[in-house]
Amino acid sequence: MMTGCCTLPPREAPAIPLWINGRPVLAMPTAFHEIREAATQRLIRRVPMVDQVLAATAVANASQAQGLSPEATRSFLDSLVVALDELAAHFAGLSAVETQTHLESGKADVANAIASVQTLITQCASGSVSPNNGAGQSTLALAGPGMPLSAAIRLVLPVVTSGGAVTLVPDADAPSCALALAELCGQCGLTDGLFNVVYVQDPVALVLVQESGVSQVRLFGPSAWAQRWQAAALNWAIPCELVLA
Repeated sequence: MMTGCCTLPPREAPAIPLWINGRPVLAMPTAFHEIREAATQRLIRRVPMVDQVLAATAVANASQAQGLSPEATRSFLDSLVVALDELAAHFAGLSAVETQTHLESGKADVANAIASVQTLITQCASGSVSPNNGAGQSTLALAGPGMPLSAAIRLVLPVVTSGGAVTLVPDADAPSCALALAELCGQCGLTDGLFNVVYVQDPVALVLVQESGVSQVRLFGPSAWAQRWQAAALNWAIPCELVLA
């Protein structure tokens, strides 16, 4: 996939919104990340790479959001796994298009994501996951290249089902699965503000780590990508967790 940044994006290219406090937020930053089809060079997405001020708004909303009760958590997960199954073809298409892979890879991404939700349902039923364990925690989640839906599921859901909140920074080359998942989670009963999606460049992400509301960082991505962030995390005052695929 050919990507890049531009300061004045073509008008015909659709820009995707952020997701903050349970609703889409349109942003007009100074730079957009471009996603193009490799074969045709057609511009298919413009991703608004926002500054620290707007991204920090998402972190603040996450810090103030109220977690779900145990009953609401179980209802949310049950509704979500059904919705993901019904929308499997849609999510597989999003995943395949933006990662420039075959549809089968997109389907595998969705299957992996659904299996992760089913595992959480089992854990909640057995009592090994408590909605109160992460109460008050605000997590900054960073996703690397590959498996965009699975990345979002694995980074976000274990936190919100434990009573915490997440601001997710998806891979800029594949943001649509994260955005669609955030909207779907709201429709399935997740409280506004518990799952936010912003798009930032690495220097802004590093600044967000220092936001007073962030209590931990979670990473999901290829080893080389993760190692770079883990090296930076040696200087952080908060925990950094690598979520294994």
